[in-house]
Amino acid sequence: MIGTRTHRRGKVWMRCCTMMFGGLALLAVNPARAADPLPADAPWPVRLRFDMARVAQVEWQLRQAAGDLCPTAAADIGVVLDDRRAYRKADWPLLASTLGMADRPVIAVIVPDSPAALAGLAVGDEIESVGGHSVDAIVERRKAGPLVAEALLGDIAATQPDRLIELVVRRNGQSRAVALLPIRHCAARLVLEADRSIDAHSDARNVSISTGLVTLSATDDELAMVAGHELAHIIHRDRSGGGISKRRRMEDAADSLGLKLIHCASYDATAGVVLFDRLRKRDWLGFLRAPTHRSFAKRAERLRAEVPGLTCPATPSPAG
Repeated sequence: MIGTRTHRRGKVWMRCCTMMFGGLALLAVNPARAADPLPADAPWPVRLRFDMARVAQVEWQLRQAAGDLCPTAAADIGVVLDDRRAYRKADWPLLASTLGMADRPVIAVIVPDSPAALAGLAVGDEIESVGGHSVDAIVERRKAGPLVAEALLGDIAATQPDRLIELVVRRNGQSRAVALLPIRHCAARLVLEADRSIDAHSDARNVSISTGLVTLSATDDELAMVAGHELAHIIHRDRSGGGISKRRRMEDAADSLGLKLIHCASYDATAGVVLFDRLRKRDWLGFLRAPTHRSFAKRAERLRAEVPGLTCPATPSPAG
């Protein structure tokens, strides 16, 4: 599932598939509905958790829709984990007062109907061990430093097919062991990056989406359009390089496959394309569009023409 990297400075992702948008600087969400807005004065940890939940739902459905198109598969139980060590120590009191976070990693989000939900895990459960290994042992083995949540998710992802994995969690001061059977689907993850810029990019394995872009996406259909495009780059194994014509064909192919993926993930493809209209209005002079991408208006027009012919499962059509 997704992770957050709020404590780090700068970008940590290789920009091999440079930005869908050409350089524009504890809730589950129904994919067909607009995201419920939080109060304007909501503390930033609450806003971040809300964004994590939106991205987690999109990630789960897109990874399932991608099926065996992705280069690799991984085990997944449908949770987002969070740990205060990923944040500045100065923020720890606020995390405690707003989210109840203490010294153990916690379950921040649970995707409905996922193995975690069906097994009875709950948001706020503190993680004590995964697969018989304590949190500290996993962090040490993976040399995770402050990225505790990512280390635990890495152990879950490595679970062998058809094998149960046991999580020991603490709830209301009592420990309980929960056995889960993960599902296997596309290994690519969506990583939420605490950044107010409008940005999405991917490396060979994962997709990074800024909190600014999540906020801009008025519906989860639009958010899925962002993630679907970047996931398509991973499926196509796109890399940087080549002339503008080649790059534009690559971006067109990612748009088309991304549209198919969100359709197969039960999102509204027509509603997803609305994101390009929103971006066009923000960039009315065209200064922010990279030459490797068509204009937002042209991309929207092209994709709307493809909507009537969408079928599932999605099939990749890499650029030549």
